[in-house]
Amino acid sequence: MVDFTPTLNALIFLTVLSPVFSLVSRRYSIPRLMDVYGSAALMVCLTIAFQQAQTVFAGTVYTVSLGPVSSIIYVDGLSAFLALIFIWVGLMASIFSVGYIEERKAEFYPLLLALVTGMVGVVFSGDLFTFFVFWEMMSISSYLLVAFRYRSWEAVEASFKYLIMSAAGAAAILFGMSLLYGMAGTLEINKLATAIGTAAAAGEPWSYVTIAFLVTGFGVNAAMAPFHSWLPDAHPAAPSPISAMLSGVVIKTGIYAMFRIMLGVFPPVLFDWRLALALFAVLTMTVGNLMALMQEDIKRLLAFSSIAHIGYIVFGLSVANVAGVAGGVFHVLNHALMKALLFLGAGVFIHATATRNIDALAGIGKKLPFASTCFAVGAFSLAGIPGLNVFWSEFTIVTAALSEGQTFTFLAAIMILNILVGVAYYVRLVQSIFLKEPSDALKNLKPVGASMKAPLLLLAALAVMIGVYPTPFLNAVFQISSIIMQRP
Repeated sequence: MVDFTPTLNALIFLTVLSPVFSLVSRRYSIPRLMDVYGSAALMVCLTIAFQQAQTVFAGTVYTVSLGPVSSIIYVDGLSAFLALIFIWVGLMASIFSVGYIEERKAEFYPLLLALVTGMVGVVFSGDLFTFFVFWEMMSISSYLLVAFRYRSWEAVEASFKYLIMSAAGAAAILFGMSLLYGMAGTLEINKLATAIGTAAAAGEPWSYVTIAFLVTGFGVNAAMAPFHSWLPDAHPAAPSPISAMLSGVVIKTGIYAMFRIMLGVFPPVLFDWRLALALFAVLTMTVGNLMALMQEDIKRLLAFSSIAHIGYIVFGLSVANVAGVAGGVFHVLNHALMKALLFLGAGVFIHATATRNIDALAGIGKKLPFASTCFAVGAFSLAGIPGLNVFWSEFTIVTAALSEGQTFTFLAAIMILNILVGVAYYVRLVQSIFLKEPSDALKNLKPVGASMKAPLLLLAALAVMIGVYPTPFLNAVFQISSIIMQRP
């Protein structure tokens, strides 16, 4: 068997095996079989990923060459950290789907497993060929899951728009990869860092052309402005657990690629990209927050909020010091957890009421107090309220920027203003949920099962736990950042 390291081996095996269970599920009309298989498979993979992460953080770096195809699997602290996030959010989405997905479970869970496998494969890739193979696996699974309710024109249209924009982004990535290969004669990321991370390469115009193509391609996936327009359409059309995956983790693969390439292959001490990337980050957070203010659809509001938070993460990368990168990596975790919580919470509301309209959901806190309270925890966290997890990553990014001189101090002030805009729409949303009288749409609510409540409780508990005791997480992200920043 080809060795992809334990976590990826398990994911690939269980994903390949899932169609067999799907056939049995269909043949004998046992839809619950796939509920059990999907969640059990991800639970097994999470356990393996946690054990592998412990080994990696203890100092072991996995490097596996896959023979004649020159494909490299490379697992360091950043890879292991993100793999844990991806599998955890996938597990939460899978458990939630037990009560939420009512049709075609035999198709849904194999696609969900393929999506998680693709994402973990992306962060475990040590060369750009392997990276692109897993990237396409992730992308194709995403298109199909956005269009899962294909009888709805909204889902088909959103998926097609996502496909077209992602294909354009993939073309930009491929062109950037071809330029890298032309300059260095290799696609292995560590060798690229050695060949291109030099003063001579920093003076080459083609280096900056390559950066532009790669940032554009990864920016489409990450929903950076002005490449963001697919995300607000995809979220309302996709099932809520898939919205949680898209916003919580799928868009983070583009962010991961930027961290890996920009800091490793094009080190900021030689390549002058920090200010340009910071301006894109500020544009992204501002567009996301201002558009979120104007939304009446709860899933579109959350989608635009995700765009804003991608801006915060990219701003942390653009600061390009140890604290800024650590804050960006920490915000990847915090945003993934909280946006999964909010989309799953919104999924409970939509499941119970069959509406996404914020005005129609007014007063739902009095009808669904448990789900609404968990939702409020996520909303207050993403608003940056102290005592919850997101505050710490935003605080780390802002303080890192303040240490980088006048220009970044000004941009940090813009980020603070953006955070205040986020406070405005999240407080307004929570106020509508709890303080208004229930609307007519809330008269006949569908029951909400335990499988939909459990992920909300776990994610809300993590918000409080990390917020109250962030030290081990801060230590982990600073360790990751220090190692990344030491690379040539």
